[in-house]
Amino acid sequence: MSAVNKSSRTQGLCWSKVPLDEVATRGSGHTPNKKRAEYWNGNIRWVSLKDTFRMDRGLISETAESITHAGLANSSAVVHPSGSVILLRDAGIGKSAVLQGDMAVSQHFMVWNCGPRLDNWFLYYYLQSMKAEFERISNGSTIKTIGLDYFRQLTIPLPEVEEQRLISQMFVDVDCLIASLERLVAKKKAIKKGLIQELLSGRSRLPGFSGAWREVPFENLATLVTERIDPRNIPGNVKLVELEHVASGSGRLAGYATVSGAVSLKAVFRTGDVLFGKLRSYLRKYWLAEFEGVCSTEFWVLRPTDCNVNSFLRYVVESDCFIEVASGGYGTHMPRADWSIVRKLPIMLPSPDEQEAISRVLADADAELGALYARLDKARDMKIGMMKELLTGRTRLIGQGGNGE
Repeated sequence: MSAVNKSSRTQGLCWSKVPLDEVATRGSGHTPNKKRAEYWNGNIRWVSLKDTFRMDRGLISETAESITHAGLANSSAVVHPSGSVILLRDAGIGKSAVLQGDMAVSQHFMVWNCGPRLDNWFLYYYLQSMKAEFERISNGSTIKTIGLDYFRQLTIPLPEVEEQRLISQMFVDVDCLIASLERLVAKKKAIKKGLIQELLSGRSRLPGFSGAWREVPFENLATLVTERIDPRNIPGNVKLVELEHVASGSGRLAGYATVSGAVSLKAVFRTGDVLFGKLRSYLRKYWLAEFEGVCSTEFWVLRPTDCNVNSFLRYVVESDCFIEVASGGYGTHMPRADWSIVRKLPIMLPSPDEQEAISRVLADADAELGALYARLDKARDMKIGMMKELLTGRTRLIGQGGNGE
């Protein structure tokens, strides 16, 4: 991170751009015949759409599938050398990686083997910075893709290789910071998950509490609010929470909109309600409302009953037990959780005082997670800012004249 302080700002200065094909050899891939068993499960690693989750992490070393030399010989697939940069051009447009070892790829990828004038990590980070552009120019009615003509004409800024490597190392340092923070977040989330399992089941009791818990159906903790409103009939500055505003699995609100321009019916919530995404793909979206407003009707608005603590309900909704029952509430053709099933979920309920105490312990865990999330967001924002400066030549590294000075 200290490298950030070793840069200087030169207003209006950018490197000249060159066609990528001039400084790297472009290639692609192919899929051998899936019906020929002898073409598969060989010792040639083959990157496919199944490996999308491995992308955007720098090096890619493992693949879900592999092909044989026979599969290679009887298809248009080729083996690309270690260090080549790959880019997904459809079904996950803009994801990239650097090959750790010789590998083949499917036809969904573009591949560049960099020449002596281009550092492969500089290319990787430059492609990372272009994700929004790749998404913008992609086209297709079913699966969006980027045509080959685009890559034939693609140009990149080109400082001297020494400066490319210095820039790349700065991004590697930032990525290491981001990865370490992500590991800390995962660790803290696992600890909190264990606390929820222990404290909400009564297996572990907090000091000073010994009274018996009672088993009640979930509907005793919360009522399902069904109030709906046409957003055109309320002031435009009312806060609107959509599914994309709630961060999955963390209970964090990432933002909100206003009802200005909204036309579909919205659900009404108030401070202290718990919002829970009832769609199959959004079961881990939940938020304890910190203000009143309206939200997508794809949320359940759960209002705590008078004898229960709002935050305790929020942690019940976050528990694996609740998620599993909500998931199991689907019918064959129902992509949403079924309230008639979820409301009967048996819950072990302590006294309001113990609910409050449990909620405080879990809130402390949330506070620690919140601080880590803030650091992680800051590191990611810093990386974006560095991309705008260092990959354009607006900010130059000290002692590097390059081809722009």
